[in-house]
Amino acid sequence: MSPNVPASAEEIFAACEKALSLAPAEYSPTLPPSKEISGTPEWYAFGHEVWPIGETVRRSFAQHPKFKKNEDLLNKVVEVVICRDLRRGRQSFIMALGFVAARQHAKTLSQFLSDPDVDGHVAYTLIKMKASGFSPEVEPLLQSDKTWIRNLAKKYLSRYGLPSF
Repeated sequence: MSPNVPASAEEIFAACEKALSLAPAEYSPTLPPSKEISGTPEWYAFGHEVWPIGETVRRSFAQHPKFKKNEDLLNKVVEVVICRDLRRGRQSFIMALGFVAARQHAKTLSQFLSDPDVDGHVAYTLIKMKASGFSPEVEPLLQSDKTWIRNLAKKYLSRYGLPSF
């Protein structure tokens, strides 16, 4: 087991608090496109710090399944997810909720399907949660300029249907 992976609920809470402490005081503007990552905007330094914290939380849930049923832990992870000022650093925290026991948070996550910093990660997590009922919110992702996001939208909609208007 990696020493970086939280092994207790207290360590997960501390990891989430650390991530939240890295949030800037206000929402940062989108950076210019990167030449290295096919025109995707550059990342802020705080995003580079936050993302691996969320990844350790995700791995902790995988290694310690009992944590998946701890509503206080799930709420703390959601607190990081809804902190928009963390921008793309939230991606790993969103993916950390990718299991059925976290499905009660699907509605909260679905609010971020229109957030280009995390839209694909939300679609991925809704699929992992087996969370139906969000087809109208997922459908616009079929127009994404990113193939992997379009493919996730197709996968979600093939499972849960196209929205009917």
